[in-house]
Amino acid sequence: MPLSILVRTYTGEVLATSAHPAIGAICESARKRGLVMLGCVDKYDDTVFNRTQVSHLREELVQLREHCAADETEALAELAKLMDVVSERPHRYLLFNGD
Repeated sequence: MPLSILVRTYTGEVLATSAHPAIGAICESARKRGLVMLGCVDKYDDTVFNRTQVSHLREELVQLREHCAADETEALAELAKLMDVVSERPHRYLLFNGD
C-alpha cells in the first residue's frame, strides 16, 4: 500500500487526506537530495509533522518542484493544500501514513 497523507487534529479528527500515487516518489526524491524533513518520512510507519515543522517543509517543496515529473508536481500541489489546512489553526498535524 502506498503512502497517504492526513491532516488530523489533536483529538484524532481527520480534516483532509491525499492518497496520490506519487507521494512515495516525492519522499524518495527528497531523501536522495538530502532534504531533512520530507526525506525522513518513513514509508513503513507513520511520520507526523506539527505546524512549526510544516513551515520548514514548505521550503523543501520549492526545491523539489524544480526537479520533479508531472505526476510528482500534482502530488506536491496536494501536499501544499494539506499543509495550508495544518497552518490554519493550532493543534493540527500532517501525518504521512506508511504501509
